[in-house]
Amino acid sequence: MSEAITETESVAADAAADAAADERRVEFRPITGDDLRMWLPESMAYYEAARLRAGDTPSEAKAAVEASTNRFFTDGELKPEHVLLAIIADGEEAGWLWLGPWAEGGDAWWVWDVHVREPFRRRGLGRAAMRHAEVVAREHGSPTLGLNVFAYNVPAIELYESLGFEAASLHMAKSI
Repeated sequence: MSEAITETESVAADAAADAAADERRVEFRPITGDDLRMWLPESMAYYEAARLRAGDTPSEAKAAVEASTNRFFTDGELKPEHVLLAIIADGEEAGWLWLGPWAEGGDAWWVWDVHVREPFRRRGLGRAAMRHAEVVAREHGSPTLGLNVFAYNVPAIELYESLGFEAASLHMAKSI
């Protein structure tokens, strides 16, 4: 006799099957050379906009972009221990995944940026990218994978929590 499957379990199973199907159509390709030089301004523009939305002043957001660029990109090239990948869905570039060590010489890895372009969202690509990030970090000997997410980005927070990420720190602010 088979067990009854609840509607919730059925919907969850269907969602898992859909996500697995989407993940099979996802590839990850290195972003280097001219593609890197084209990607960097776009990525940093998104970062600056995210900082502004999170409450930075324009000068603070610009300083954060400059600090990130100086820290990770020497002469326009990404530090060699980092991994920058294009997310390819059904042959089209759907976004990017950038990860690498949290600290130079350290073994803990960090997702520095993951971005799925608007037309490709809600298809499981962010989940596929994060699962791929775990594989890459593990292959590099990392025992952990961390990330930062701005509090306004509730869909991303929900995704990360569903993948087992837990809050390690919480900054709070109030306009006065």
